[in-house]
Amino acid sequence: MKYAFDILMQVQFNHSYFSDGVFNGLGVTVDSETQKAFNNLSLLYKPFRGGFYILYDKNFAGAERSREDVLKEKLIFEFTLELKDPLFYNYTANLPQQIEKSIYYFHNSLNITPDVGNVLHAGQFVSEKDVVNLSDSRHHFFKKPFGKLSIMLHPGLETNYSINFNVRQTYWRYIFMSEYLQKLNSPAIIDDKETNVFGERFEIDLPDAKKVYGFVSANKLNLGQKQDVMYRLVENYEPGTAKHKDVIKALPYPDVRYISRIPIKDTNPINYSDIFIH
Repeated sequence: MKYAFDILMQVQFNHSYFSDGVFNGLGVTVDSETQKAFNNLSLLYKPFRGGFYILYDKNFAGAERSREDVLKEKLIFEFTLELKDPLFYNYTANLPQQIEKSIYYFHNSLNITPDVGNVLHAGQFVSEKDVVNLSDSRHHFFKKPFGKLSIMLHPGLETNYSINFNVRQTYWRYIFMSEYLQKLNSPAIIDDKETNVFGERFEIDLPDAKKVYGFVSANKLNLGQKQDVMYRLVENYEPGTAKHKDVIKALPYPDVRYISRIPIKDTNPINYSDIFIH
């Protein structure tokens, strides 16, 4: 009898940092007991970019079977998740306080509210609520993984599930290094709508004791692989007029490889994304 595979379920990893929303930074390993169950039930794990399918053979043991037949099996599928992107913690929100002592634990035995959708975590996005401590007696590892994923089969199992990570927000600081930029008259940073969202310039002491000026956003802004808003540096800025002159028409966005360690007064430096302009 020929194989005829169909979708039992699928899991998609998403992250709002990326322009297409797909998070391809996780490696998935099928645990050994789960692989045995797959072999016995003629199930197939099939990865795709940013997720995976579990497929079932509609022809099994000499007879046809449906998805509903498979869901009657009293099984829990276990997967181990490994992080492949070392920058993940730089651009992701709602991280656990002690990452080194905890792992993420995703599963489908949650009471999901309708507005959240078919997710494998407690809220709309992954948060500290989806973390277990390594001291938890239910979890033992030779090597600490990024996370574990458990799928319990039952008649109401959905076809599509997702794990959604949210993008981190930081205060953006543009710091101007060159002597030319230091001497601009009434400089400002404005957006496409001529709105000054960075306020008045401030003076900052660099680690080498050099004093320069910069601008910091009034509110936290989303980090992102692609930004919808373009910021530019102007001089001779007067609020409510269009008399200013463009100096830099397109300022760069933050580089998530770097986290600021330069404080302003008593503020927390980890909340800043610094962009140095030379």
